Amino acid sequence: MENRRNTKQKQLILNILKEADRPVSANEIYSKVVKELPKIAKSTIYRNIDALFNQNLIDKYHLNDNEVFYLIKEDRNEHRHFVICDGCQKIFDLPSCPIHEIETEMEKEGFIVKDHQIQINGICKECAKQSQLAGHDADHNR
Repeated sequence: MENRRNTKQKQLILNILKEADRPVSANEIYSKVVKELPKIAKSTIYRNIDALFNQNLIDKYHLNDNEVFYLIKEDRNEHRHFVICDGCQKIFDLPSCPIHEIETEMEKEGFIVKDHQIQINGICKECAKQSQLAGHDADHNR
């Protein structure tokens, strides 16, 4: 039977995710919770994250070579997709799902889409600028 009590640990995790502007890993959650609850075990964090996910309060995403990240479930019933910078590893949210039209067409053919995830990798504006500056400096040093 699943524990639906709203413990201090669960509330801390929810608060961390509410304040986050990007997906957060379990290790990041642990490093923040342990500041408030120094004796907490990492397994307790994972157990509470699983409970919050099973209660449909948070979303789970597999990003960066299948590492698991979490976000607070928003009011919208919309799942999310991300763009990840290969330079700084910053994660950007795509504003909408580009697959809905394709799913609709597939469903017309009788195919039932269960899930999909999109991860786009690239270089963000800041990293591209730094890369250009580094290249420019290298040209001057020749």
